Amino acid sequence: MATKTTRRRPLLRVVLPKRIARAQAEAEKTLNRGVKATLDLLPSDTRKTVRELGAQLEEAASDLRTRGRKAVKAVEQRSSALAARVERTVGQLDKRRAQALKRAERQSTQWLDTLQDGAQRVLRTLVETLDVASAREVAQLGRRLTNLERKLGGRATRKRAA
Repeated sequence: MATKTTRRRPLLRVVLPKRIARAQAEAEKTLNRGVKATLDLLPSDTRKTVRELGAQLEEAASDLRTRGRKAVKAVEQRSSALAARVERTVGQLDKRRAQALKRAERQSTQWLDTLQDGAQRVLRTLVETLDVASAREVAQLGRRLTNLERKLGGRATRKRAA
């Protein structure tokens, strides 16, 4: 049995908002007609008072909207100022960090130099005290031994021959 696939319209994204807007417009029209009909039933003095109250309410709503916009603008300005202060503070902290790092590197270099100088003095004193031969002196001694061994080796072969 073959099933027919139907293409579904995007109900939630397109159709539903349109239907809600249409229903809202119709409800507003109906309410306006009802208010007008009710006002027509009232005596003229009461009708005038109700209209004045409506105008006052509309003016108060407009004033509140204006105040709300001003409050939002003030909050945005304050947040911008705060963001600028935070950025300056971060920049200052970054600068301090770099200075502290340079200072630490300089101090560690000085400490290592001092340690190296002290170690060299101690080792120089130790070598002088022990009278350890240098590499050049060891090489000279090696050459002397080789020469002595040759001389002794030459005498041993002469004695055997004689």
